[in-house]
Amino acid sequence: MHYSEIETDKIDECGADKIEIRWLITKDDGAEHFAMRLFEMTPGGHSPHHSHKWEHEVFILEGQCLVICGEKRVRAGPGYVLFIPPNTMHHFRNEGSNVVKFLCLVPHHE
Repeated sequence: MHYSEIETDKIDECGADKIEIRWLITKDDGAEHFAMRLFEMTPGGHSPHHSHKWEHEVFILEGQCLVICGEKRVRAGPGYVLFIPPNTMHHFRNEGSNVVKFLCLVPHHE
């Protein structure tokens, strides 16, 4: 299936703005351990500043964003890979003029 055939969901969490998610691969597809998600942030968009007990593996596909992970601040663009450890405060912000797209893989959690 082409990713564009998967509907986007608006992220409504407090602290999130102009960011949507597509659940590309989930348990419903037979993936026993991980989910693959595609995030899309329009200019000025951002995720909430948050943490949780699972890790993230992130690959930036398009655009430029600021990533805050713990005490680190990284400007990331296409081709950057990021590891977000569990229980670490993190935040993604589109400070550019183009849409930011990134893949994010997470273990299934409850």
